[in-house]
Amino acid sequence: MNKSVKSLELDKILAAVAMCAGSEKGKAAILAYEPSGDLFAVKALQNETAEAFYAMNGCNCFPSFEVDEITESLIRAKKLSVLTMGELLKIARLLRLTRNLKNSIAKIDPTRAPVLTKMANQLFLQNTLAEEIDRSIFSETEMNDCASEKLGAIRREIKRNGERLRAKLNSYISTPEYQKALQDNVVTMRGDRYVIPVKKEFKGAIHGLVHDRSASGATLYVEPMAIVEMNNELKMLLADEKAEIDRILHEFTARVAVIFDELMADYEIITSMDVIFARAAYALSTRATQPILNDRGYIDIKKGRHPLIPKEKVVPVSVKIGKDYNVLLITGPNTGGKTVSLKLVGLFVLMTACGLYVPAEEESEISVFDHVFCDVGDEQSIEQSLSTFSSHIKNIVDILSEFNERSLILLDELGAGTDPDEGAALAVCITERIRQSGAKAIITTHYGKLKEYSYSTTGVENASMDFDPETYEPTFHLVIGVPGTSNALQIAARLGLDRTIIDEAKQKVGAERVNFDQVLLSADQARRAAEAEKDQEKRLNDELRAERKALQEEKNKLFVLREKISATVRSEVKRRVAESLEEVNDILAELKKLLDNPEPKDFFEAAKLRKRIEEIANREEIEEEDIEPELVGGVAEVGDEVYIKKIGRIALVTGIKRNGDYIVKVGNFTTTIKHNAAQKVKKQ
Repeated sequence: MNKSVKSLELDKILAAVAMCAGSEKGKAAILAYEPSGDLFAVKALQNETAEAFYAMNGCNCFPSFEVDEITESLIRAKKLSVLTMGELLKIARLLRLTRNLKNSIAKIDPTRAPVLTKMANQLFLQNTLAEEIDRSIFSETEMNDCASEKLGAIRREIKRNGERLRAKLNSYISTPEYQKALQDNVVTMRGDRYVIPVKKEFKGAIHGLVHDRSASGATLYVEPMAIVEMNNELKMLLADEKAEIDRILHEFTARVAVIFDELMADYEIITSMDVIFARAAYALSTRATQPILNDRGYIDIKKGRHPLIPKEKVVPVSVKIGKDYNVLLITGPNTGGKTVSLKLVGLFVLMTACGLYVPAEEESEISVFDHVFCDVGDEQSIEQSLSTFSSHIKNIVDILSEFNERSLILLDELGAGTDPDEGAALAVCITERIRQSGAKAIITTHYGKLKEYSYSTTGVENASMDFDPETYEPTFHLVIGVPGTSNALQIAARLGLDRTIIDEAKQKVGAERVNFDQVLLSADQARRAAEAEKDQEKRLNDELRAERKALQEEKNKLFVLREKISATVRSEVKRRVAESLEEVNDILAELKKLLDNPEPKDFFEAAKLRKRIEEIANREEIEEEDIEPELVGGVAEVGDEVYIKKIGRIALVTGIKRNGDYIVKVGNFTTTIKHNAAQKVKKQ
C-alpha cells in the first residue's frame, strides 16, 4: 500500500497524529504505521482508540507521556557502565510518569477500558528509587550535598578550606606593598588552584608558582608559596568529592541494573499507550467518530470531511459502495470535487486500518481490504520518458496484475490523456474487468460511454458532483444515482463566449449527445424538485413535532401548577385548622379554671368564652374552588380522565381491573376506585 499511502496523503495524517504523541518513540511508531488488512487486528486497534477516547472525553483523563529515550542508558546500566547524572534523572522521570499514569488509569471504569487497565496493571512501580534520585541529583551536572553524609562532610570541608584560602589571598591584596604588583584586586582560580593576578614586570615581587598567563602576556597568575599546601589540601578534597560522587552514581547504576527488565517493560508499555492516546487525541481534535467495521467490502460514509481541508472550507461528502453495487462512477465538471471524494474514501479506509477514527457522522461503516490501489493525479516520470497517459496505464497495469475481490481500487480520470474514443473504450473494458472480479472500485471520468455503460450494467452505479443550476458553480456535494455532465457549453456561455460559437459546438458534439445531456439535466431538475419537496415536508413535520412538544410541555406545566395550588390550599387549611384548634384548646383551659370553683360572675365569663367558640366554628373556611368538569357517559379507558365526586378531583386512568374498577393516578398517588364512583371527563 506504500504508493497508495502517498497518493492518498495518509503520511500527512500520520504526521498530524504523531504531533499528539509525547514520546519520541511514540512519534516514530506512528509515522511508521502500515495499514492492516486483518479485520481482527483492526478491531483491536479501534477498541484501543475507543478506550483512550472514553478516558479523555468521558473521564477528563489526559496523562502525560513525555518520557525520554532511555533504552541505551538501560543497556549500559545492565553492563554496570556507570550512568551519568542526566541519565539517572531521565530514569527517575520514567518512574514518576509510571506512577502518575497508573494512578490516572485507575480512575477509569475498568469495564469501559479493559485494555488500558491491563496495561496499567502491568506497570512496575519503584517510587523509592525515583525519590532518592530526585533528592540526590540537582541537575545533569550537579549532585546535592545530601546525596550522602560523606559527600556533605567533604563539601563542608571544601567550603571551609576555600574560605581560608580566600582570606589568605585577600591579605596579599590588602597589603600596600603588594598592591602595585597586582593587575587586579581579585582572587581567581586556575586548574582548581587559587591564584592572584600579578603584573608581568613584578614577577618576583610575590614568591610563588606561575600557573597561567593572560592572552596578552601582561598578567601572570601566581600561586603564593604560602598557600601551596592549602591548595594541595583543596585538591585532595576535590578528588575525594569526585570519588564519592562516582560511588553514588555507581550505586544508583547498580540499583537500575537490578530492575532492568521491569524498566524496559515500563518503557514499552508507556510508549505503546502514548500511541493509543495520540490516536484518541487526534480524533478529539478533528471531531472524528469510530467507524463500524466489516470485511465484506461495504463502505457507508455519512457526511465525511476530508481532514486535510480547512474546517471552514470542507464540504461533507456521503458515499456508499459494496452493497447494491461494487463500482461507482463519478462524473461532473472539473474542479467539482470528484478527486477529493475519491481520495476521501481511500483515506478513510487507510485511517481505519491504522486504528484511527474518521471525521464523519456516527454509524459510518468502513470495510477492511487486503489492498488499496490508487491511481490519482499526474505521476508522469521525466526520467522514464513516460507521457501522462502512459504513466496512468502503467499504474493500471500494475494494479490489474495484483488486485483481487478483496481490493479497493481508486482510479481518477480513467482513460484520459489520449484519443477520446479510444480512451472511452479502454475505460469501459478496464471497468468491466474490475466489475467481474468482484473488487470494489470508485472511478472518476468525463466519458459519456461510461455513463451509458453504467445504465446497462448491473453492479455499477452512477454518481455526480452537484452544481448550482443558476451559476453552474460546483457545490462539492456528491449525488449518488445520478450521472453528471461537464456543463462545458453552459459554463462557456455564462462566461460570455459568443453564442454562435456555442451553437456551432453543439452541432459538432452531435444531436444525440446534446439530447442525452439534456435528459440528464431534466432528470437533475426533477431530482432537485423532489429534494426540495422532501425538504419542505421535513420542515413541516419538524414544525408539527415542535408544536406538539410545546403543547405537551404546556400541559405538563398546567398539571404541575394545579398540583402546586392544591398543595398550597391543603397546607393553608391545615395551618388554619391548627390555629383554630390551638385557640379552642386555650378557651377550654380557661373554662375549666372558671368551673372548678364557680362564682356568679364566672358564669358570665363562661358565656363570653362560649360565644368565642361559636365565632371560631362559624369562621369562613378556606376551601378548594370546585371546578365542575364537563362529564360524559360511558366506560373510561386507559388514558382517559375521570372525575371522582367523593373527593372532588380529576384523576388519570392508568389501568382497568377485570371487575371493571379503575386504577387511577391522582397527583403523585395511585389508587383503585369503583367504576361507578367516577365519571368520564370529556376530552379537551
